[in-house]
Amino acid sequence: MHRRVRTLLAGTAVMATALLGLAPGGAVAAHAESNGVALTPPMGWSSWSFIRKNPTETNIEAQALALKNSGLLAHGYQYVNVDDFWYLNPGSTVDSYGRWATDTGRFPHGMGAVGSYVHSLGEKFGMYLTPGIPVAAYNQNTPIEGTSWHARDIVSDTTDYETNYNYGSGSMYYIDYAKNPAAAQAFLNSWADQLASYGVDYLKIDGVGDWDTADIQHWSQALNQAGRPIHLELSNSLDPANAATWRQYANGWRIEGDVECYCGTGSYPLTSWNSVSSRFSDVPRWIPFAGPGGWNDLDSVEVGNGSNDGLSVDERQTQLTLWAVEDAPLLLGTDLTNLDPTDLSLLTNDRVIAVDQAGNPAHPVDQVAAQQVWSAANADGSYTVALFNLGSGTATATAHFTDLGFSGAADVQDLWSGADLGSSTGTFSASLAAHASRLLRITPASGDAFTTMHYAVVNAATGQYLGTSGSSLVTAAADGAADQQWQLAPAGDQGYRIANTASGELANIPGGSTAAGTQLIQYPDDHSANSQWTFTPNGSGGYTVASRSDGQVLDVSGSAVVQQPASGAASQSWKLVPVLTPGAQYRIANGATGGRIDVSNDSTADGASILQWQDNGQADQRWSFTAQSGGAVTVVNANSGKLLNIPGPTTGQGTQLIQYHDDGNSNSRWQVLDAGPNLVQFRSVYDGQLIDLNNSGRSNGTSVLQWPADGGVNQTWTLLAPE
Repeated sequence: MHRRVRTLLAGTAVMATALLGLAPGGAVAAHAESNGVALTPPMGWSSWSFIRKNPTETNIEAQALALKNSGLLAHGYQYVNVDDFWYLNPGSTVDSYGRWATDTGRFPHGMGAVGSYVHSLGEKFGMYLTPGIPVAAYNQNTPIEGTSWHARDIVSDTTDYETNYNYGSGSMYYIDYAKNPAAAQAFLNSWADQLASYGVDYLKIDGVGDWDTADIQHWSQALNQAGRPIHLELSNSLDPANAATWRQYANGWRIEGDVECYCGTGSYPLTSWNSVSSRFSDVPRWIPFAGPGGWNDLDSVEVGNGSNDGLSVDERQTQLTLWAVEDAPLLLGTDLTNLDPTDLSLLTNDRVIAVDQAGNPAHPVDQVAAQQVWSAANADGSYTVALFNLGSGTATATAHFTDLGFSGAADVQDLWSGADLGSSTGTFSASLAAHASRLLRITPASGDAFTTMHYAVVNAATGQYLGTSGSSLVTAAADGAADQQWQLAPAGDQGYRIANTASGELANIPGGSTAAGTQLIQYPDDHSANSQWTFTPNGSGGYTVASRSDGQVLDVSGSAVVQQPASGAASQSWKLVPVLTPGAQYRIANGATGGRIDVSNDSTADGASILQWQDNGQADQRWSFTAQSGGAVTVVNANSGKLLNIPGPTTGQGTQLIQYHDDGNSNSRWQVLDAGPNLVQFRSVYDGQLIDLNNSGRSNGTSVLQWPADGGVNQTWTLLAPE
């Protein structure tokens, strides 16, 4: 029986795609927590990895002082976060209002005194909680501060317990937010007010699961009323199905379990390569949710204590490189009072820190390969590119510029060393030791061409095509001319440049005008926000196309294309119609993994299986499209001349595709459908099923098959231009 795993993120229409820095549907990140914090990823230190179960006033303050004296504070590392084990057992002991009680044996002057000390150094102070209400609060029926309510007014079930890692099951009850909503909110408000009185700037809530959505909503409200900006971080190993919710109410969320390896007799070694490398496969589906106000948390950075980190020097640089290109929080887990000089030089590299703080996460080009390229297009026209060797021996990693989104020559800078590596044409390669990496800024030469897909951009209200008249943008009936074809070139942070294929110029708001009704023009790329756009699905098969400079959207006035405030009018809805260049040989890469559609063993025989393989540059990974009747196409392999085909034919879901000579039947005819900027779906004319990558597998040889539409990103594909 064919087993399926859905890959759609429930409750949202976006997932990370593997290529070109794009998100299916072009959707921008969901609304972020609007508390004014985490505009960039937080940087600092957390007690768990090194201090673990023994935080004290003395050792926390020693770490805070070392953060400043080491120079880390001057480079942006500012948070000092106390993790678990600072409090007494909530199953037996609470304060007078039912909240956790500080362990005064560890913190004799209280948490407020620690907060004051941290602030005196110019740093920020963080603390830790788990969801729920203490069992002791229920047993003692403690009052809720400032109200006539008590703990038992907000608990309904005393047979089930919230997660608490320190004292285990049995110490925290679930809060019933429906039993007495005002009392439940008042309890959290009182706790948030207490944290604010301690000077808390950062709160980590641990043990959060799908079932804790209500807790996070109410904790967000509680913190926002506390009169102090407090970063809300969620842990751990959260479900991306709820990523939009986490982003709405929090400023960060753990995407994985602990990075610590727990493989020594004490804290050391802090981590292992296996713990770090797991993030390479976990983070891509979270990428669309990272942005100002909320960030994907890959867990602590275990760099600082030399060999006690548990990583080689190359592996330490690779951890920092991945965290940086993903704009992850840089929260150190190491002993700051015993810093290794080599590690300190890695941690204080301002070029690498700038990549992390830019807030523009990179996407993997091909997750099937062991030598991986991760890329983020930047608003200034450059690309941040990381090369990784995840293999066990020395190997070469190559960035193909066409995969990044452009062709031609480019200047290459090494961001770790600062060295200008000169100009490269078409590709840049580096030989990397096992688990090593490079971090680059690649800047295309002036006049380089974009290599993203071609589109007709069609107004939903009029059916007219976006085109040009001199320098002005207009709509007109389809005429097949090149000026009615456009490319969506990434501009970073899920934005795009809308480039005319005839002129190479971009859709632009002249002079950066904010006046409603201003007609758009085409203009050379000057890397300004008035020529950068976001595409948001509107639920009717089209997109609202909004300017990054003033938020107004593309509209029509007569034949003129203008900007107007968003109104939801049909004239503000635009459809993307893929245009396939006759005779061009495309590489077809999966939206979930970046793996290429490939013919097994380079076969030229009828019936050869179709599967995924890492990019190898061979002819059996190149495909052309031939127009057929009714708007359908055949997909023709460059090596064999055979067609992508459903064997049999059969309507059986999960049937692996084959190549077969053209027998004129509909089981080798496909409709190419828009699936978001630079993404398509292939729907069979024969049975309506889609071309699908089996369970989003990241291995060479994963079956390419047919499957009913299920919203999975593994049913989307991008067409990469030939090199």
